[in-house]
Amino acid sequence: MDKSKDVLEKGGMNVTVTKATVTLVVEDAKAANAQQESLKAQLKAQTVLTEAKMHHAYVVVSGAIDMMMAAVEKNSPQAKIFQRMRSKIKRANDGTAAQPLPVPAPEATQ
Repeated sequence: MDKSKDVLEKGGMNVTVTKATVTLVVEDAKAANAQQESLKAQLKAQTVLTEAKMHHAYVVVSGAIDMMMAAVEKNSPQAKIFQRMRSKIKRANDGTAAQPLPVPAPEATQ
């Protein structure tokens, strides 16, 4: 725009205003992109933290269930119930828990 300013202004274009507008929208887009990249980095860090806390919670809960089993004698019927509870928690923690079956939409069953 600067190199062709005279020609552009003769044609009715306000080069100063147009340059200011272009600069403003480009800077606004850059700021939005920087914010998006920052949020991506924060989300990635939060995912690592959450996974670590989920693992720690599993270890603590599993240990508590082990103590519950020991308190009622490891081979007792109640201990078997606690053992199944721990297995369900383990499967949920490692993603192998059974997923619910999809429910058909009401209009599909008519």
